[in-house]
Amino acid sequence: MGKRIIIVGLPLFAKRLAEDLGEYDPNLKVTALDTYYTKIDRIKALFLIPFCKVVYSINGTTSKSKVFDWAFFWNKKVMMTWVGTDVTKAINNKNRLQKYIDKAEHYCEVEWIQKELKSALNINAEILNFFNFKENKAISFPTSKNKLRLLTYIAKNRELYYGINKILSLARDFKDVHFDVVGTDGEGFDQYPNITFHGWVENMQPLFNDAHVTSRLIEHDGLSGFVLESLFNQKYVLYNNKIEGVIYIEEDKDAYKALENINEKFKNQSLKPNETGSSYIKNNFMYTEIMSNLLRKIKGN
Repeated sequence: MGKRIIIVGLPLFAKRLAEDLGEYDPNLKVTALDTYYTKIDRIKALFLIPFCKVVYSINGTTSKSKVFDWAFFWNKKVMMTWVGTDVTKAINNKNRLQKYIDKAEHYCEVEWIQKELKSALNINAEILNFFNFKENKAISFPTSKNKLRLLTYIAKNRELYYGINKILSLARDFKDVHFDVVGTDGEGFDQYPNITFHGWVENMQPLFNDAHVTSRLIEHDGLSGFVLESLFNQKYVLYNNKIEGVIYIEEDKDAYKALENINEKFKNQSLKPNETGSSYIKNNFMYTEIMSNLLRKIKGN
C-alpha cells in the first residue's frame, strides 16, 4: 500500500502541509501536487496514485475530478477537507457526483462549515485542522507610533465578495487610520490617501509586522488562515465569523464601533497586544498537536 501521501487542492496550503508532515515524520513520503494549474503535476498524479496510501485534498468537490476518479479506481483512501468557497460551489452544483460524497472521508475546520455541509449536502464532516504554528514564529506587537494600521486581504477580481466596500467605508470615516490592502491593486475603486493597495504580495511579513488590526469581512468563509495568522501574532481581528479572540462583526456598524474603540486606545497609548487571540491559537493550533491528529486520521488509527 505504501507510505506515500499525496496532497492536492489549494496549491499554497498543499505545499505547506506537505512540508509540515514531512518534517514531523521523515519516514513518510509526502508529495504536494498542483493538479489545478500544472499539467506535469496532473501527469505525476496518474503515476503516483496507484502507489500511495492516501489522497488528501485541501478542498472538497462534487464535480468531476480525474484525480479522485483515479484514486477510487485504485481503492485509495480519499480525504476531503472542505474550506469555504468549495461548500458554496457544491451547494450550487446541479450535477453533483454522489459517489464523491459517499466514497470519500469528509473533514472541515470549523463548526459553521460542518453544519452547512450537513444541512445542505447531507455530508457528515469531522472537524480536523491542518493550519498550524510553531512557537518561534510569533512577531512583536508594533509600538504606538504614527498611525494605527489595519491590514486586510481583498482578492483581485473578487473585490466585492471580499468586502472592499466595507473597507472603503471605514477608510472614509477613519482618515487617521492607514489601511494596507493586499491582493487587489484597487483598480476601478475609489482611492484615498490613507489606503495603500499593494496588489499581490509574496512576503506578507513586513506588512504583518506593522499592523495593529486586521480584518476579514467576506461574504462566505471557512476558517481563514489570514485570521489565524493575525491572532497568533496578537493582532486585533475584525471578523464576521465567531471564533475565540476575534471581534465579531455582524453588521457594518459593528466594524465602525470596534475600530473607533481600538483607535482611541491607540491614541492614548493604552492599546495592548491581543493576548486572548494569541492564547486561543497556542491552545488549539500548535504544530505538534495538529500534525499528530492529522496523521492519526491519515493512517486510520
